[in-house]
Amino acid sequence: PAEPPPAETPCQTPGQQEQHLHLMMQLLRPQDAIRLAVRLESARPRRVRSLLVVRPEEAGAEAETALLGADFAHEGATHCTLGMVLPLWSDTQVFLDGDG
Repeated sequence: PAEPPPAETPCQTPGQQEQHLHLMMQLLRPQDAIRLAVRLESARPRRVRSLLVVRPEEAGAEAETALLGADFAHEGATHCTLGMVLPLWSDTQVFLDGDG
């Protein structure tokens, strides 16, 4: 007998990444912009975590760059929370540990 096609996993849902980016942008001030967003591995299987590099769009605002940690309770969550805010100064060193 033919096997049914594998069920689509939540991370493959079309438009999910765009929805997550839109929800993360709602956490920011109007003058801020996401320069980089990276999805991270999570210790909890259903939780979705992202690391954002955020900076105001105005000229000369490089000194206001920050790393933000955004958390979603699950793939289809309709809101996210900030789990980390780390301002980046000229002498800041950031080390990310892990195999990813």
